[in-house]
Amino acid sequence: MDYGIFDGTKVIAKFAAPMSVISNHPTSLSDTLSLKRQTLRRSAQRWEISSNVEPLSFGAHQLFALLVMKGLSETLQIVTPQNYGAKQALTSTSTGNSTDGVTSANSTQVLIKNTSGTIPAGTFIKFNNHSKVYMLSSDSVSGSPLNIYPPLRADVPGDTGFKFKDDVMMTCYFDSDTIIGMSYIDGILMDNGALKFVEA
Repeated sequence: MDYGIFDGTKVIAKFAAPMSVISNHPTSLSDTLSLKRQTLRRSAQRWEISSNVEPLSFGAHQLFALLVMKGLSETLQIVTPQNYGAKQALTSTSTGNSTDGVTSANSTQVLIKNTSGTIPAGTFIKFNNHSKVYMLSSDSVSGSPLNIYPPLRADVPGDTGFKFKDDVMMTCYFDSDTIIGMSYIDGILMDNGALKFVEA
């Protein structure tokens, strides 16, 4: 599957380089007179994605309609871009993946079953019972626990499925500087420039 804006059935606008995926994890910091650094990291975290999309011609009407209807107040779905290195290191072909036992909110490790091979560090994953997207902080090999970042935002019941391939959907808002309309280049190609998405 291509990475990009998903309308419920297909990707209607594919992401194109340059693209950045940023972890926004608010941290307060200060330096003392002795130059010792003091930091305080908040518990809140969200992913922010900035990417160009391929210029569109015949499919431009679908993106235009989505931009206008969603605006800045409604959520939309995107296919989360996986790290290229993580994709190359992925050897797990398992399907029907599920958790093993209940895992409580704020945990950073989730026991799993029904997997084999390696799911590498840097892979985005999503549990079926809530919408937050997580990243693996270390490799999971042949069913070893998933070490995740950030900590779980909600309890994960036993036998909850999870996704970790090109099927991880992120619920987002358009960022406030997005053009809510259409912008054309060369007469027939709609190109709104870089779009920014913030995780809902």
